[in-house]
Amino acid sequence: MRNRQIYRAVNNVRNKQIGAALSKQLRQKYQRRSIRIVKGDTVKILRGEYKGIDGKVTKISLEKNSIAVEGVQREKLKGGKIDLYIHSSNTVITSLNTEDNWRTKKLERKAKPEAKSKNNVKVNNKKENKK
Repeated sequence: MRNRQIYRAVNNVRNKQIGAALSKQLRQKYQRRSIRIVKGDTVKILRGEYKGIDGKVTKISLEKNSIAVEGVQREKLKGGKIDLYIHSSNTVITSLNTEDNWRTKKLERKAKPEAKSKNNVKVNNKKENKK
């Protein structure tokens, strides 16, 4: 049933499925674990034949739920090159495309300021109550 839902998904749902994890540096900066991939983002491939390759995203295919990365191409028999599509879950975003002001403002707005964790505050209150 789940595979059928993914296969028959509407475009607005497929749009959300094309996401990838952020690198550790971006994760600390934006306090988010993953984000939707946009054309122009730089990604690193984690799985498959092209593992370890870094490149910019050149195309996004909602039909295939995949992305085309710069430098990942195959030669055709008649000559010329064709882009190979890689599933977005097999990549990590290493740098973001910041041309879209709305996207950057949204990321910065969602980033939580680093403050004291709630666990430390609760522990301190419990110790004071015991005295």
